[in-house]
Amino acid sequence: MDTTGTRGATRLGMSLDLSNEGRPRPDVAVRVRIGLGHAGDPRPGLERKVGGDWKRVELVPDKRGLTGTFRMDLPRGSSLAFLRITPRVSPRVEGDGLPVDVTMTDGSRTLAREHETARLATLSLDRVSPKEPAVLRTGRWTEVVYTITNHSHSTYPKAQVQAEYSTCTADSDDPWDPDSCPDTAEKAVTTALRTQWHDGTRWKDVTAPDDGSLLAETLTMPFGTLPADSTRKFRFRFTGSEKLDGNVRRLVITARVNGKAVGALERSLGLDSPLTFDIH
Repeated sequence: MDTTGTRGATRLGMSLDLSNEGRPRPDVAVRVRIGLGHAGDPRPGLERKVGGDWKRVELVPDKRGLTGTFRMDLPRGSSLAFLRITPRVSPRVEGDGLPVDVTMTDGSRTLAREHETARLATLSLDRVSPKEPAVLRTGRWTEVVYTITNHSHSTYPKAQVQAEYSTCTADSDDPWDPDSCPDTAEKAVTTALRTQWHDGTRWKDVTAPDDGSLLAETLTMPFGTLPADSTRKFRFRFTGSEKLDGNVRRLVITARVNGKAVGALERSLGLDSPLTFDIH
């Protein structure tokens, strides 16, 4: 059993990697027990994927938390099943999670049992603007606004936003075409763009370190203190230079927010889906 999705997700995905070396078993029972993180926490929600749809699984409280049961066919060989948990609770500290136990039975026989911890979202990064498809025109500022949320009850004193640019040659003039950008991207174009971030008072230039490190193409912008249970906006903008002239190309921006909570041993990460621009 593995967790899926990003750390910033409000729903926690879990995949069940099933292997049956015996005969196909129809109508086996799957029992999912979700433990409550703390007394008094709201009840989580549980869904399972059936075909292309998510269906709710009723949870019943017991001494160890809440339990939901559903039935499914177990084919011979390898297969996958997917669960989705809605925690409805914020983490109190970094690393907080809900214990999840899954047991599969066929009559009185236990076929499999697994345990996992569904980690609660701490930081998330959600794009407010612009809407895709977007066009980047040389010599004009293009602004992107994000909403950053700290879902935890801990303060992040030195949160930061990081953005990476990359380009590729467009295979199609249609910006909605998901296959318009090959998997093999060309070299990053950080130096061909001028980027600024807004500190709440004024715009400030930001450049990537030209030192050959892993962050050589990463723009790091300080976000400052992110209080517990808070939401703030973050703005940055960029404009192209003559280096972007030529064939129509795609610009891809990947942004993330990260930081270390007070007293935490690890850093939290919120990641937004890539934002694609046509370059004209």
